[in-house]
Amino acid sequence: MSIASGDTRPLKERQREERERLILRAAEEVIVEKGYQALAMEEIAGRVGISRATIYLHFASKEDLVLALFEHGLRAFLNVLDAHLSSAAAPREKLLAILEDVYGSMSGRHYQALSAVLQNPEFHARLAEKRRLFATLWEEPARRFAAVFEEGKAAGEFDPALPTSVMSSVFGTLLTPLSYRRLIDQEHMAPEEVVRHLSRFFFKGIAPVGAPGEAGDAPGPPGSKPDPAASEPADTADPDAGTRRVPWNGAERA
Repeated sequence: MSIASGDTRPLKERQREERERLILRAAEEVIVEKGYQALAMEEIAGRVGISRATIYLHFASKEDLVLALFEHGLRAFLNVLDAHLSSAAAPREKLLAILEDVYGSMSGRHYQALSAVLQNPEFHARLAEKRRLFATLWEEPARRFAAVFEEGKAAGEFDPALPTSVMSSVFGTLLTPLSYRRLIDQEHMAPEEVVRHLSRFFFKGIAPVGAPGEAGDAPGPPGSKPDPAASEPADTADPDAGTRRVPWNGAERA
């Protein structure tokens, strides 16, 4: 069990955290290899090299262990979001980078493990117990997403007539790749191809009317006059949209 040398916390605390990490990793491996139903504390203990009783010092049950996997995955995902949202990239590029990261992780062990767990209807009730925690963790990223959309509106990248809350909510549905797994499994699309199509669909939908190459810029019939309303300032934007909570689709499903 390796402990980071630069960590100044008490040794026991660091050992406990490292042991918990190893338990979670072993649980992921078993779920991916054998499925959620075959997940057994005895096998996890054997893979980590500890007793089954030691696992129960960390997790009261198999279900609690898997719930910890979900929470760990969400926190890791929020770190990825933070890195992209803190970058100096343009708003559209920030959002595209997030989509690429999310769908690029679909072949990873963690995603495969959680996907396998979600195939079990009995676990959904337990997952619902974490709804409030997931919603709380999502509040700050939701606020920052809203700020990115507002930034895009100000820069002329996004349609100022569309409420920020609507943009954020629709984008949130794209952050649950399980919803689009069929495109990979049955349509045999590569994850990057799925991202390309979804991002094109999304960004065209929120582009300013009349933007080059986007919906709304097609010329009218010969002799027709432009619609004066198209050049008027939009007054339909939601003034409170930037402060509203964006529902995380994964938490809502729970």
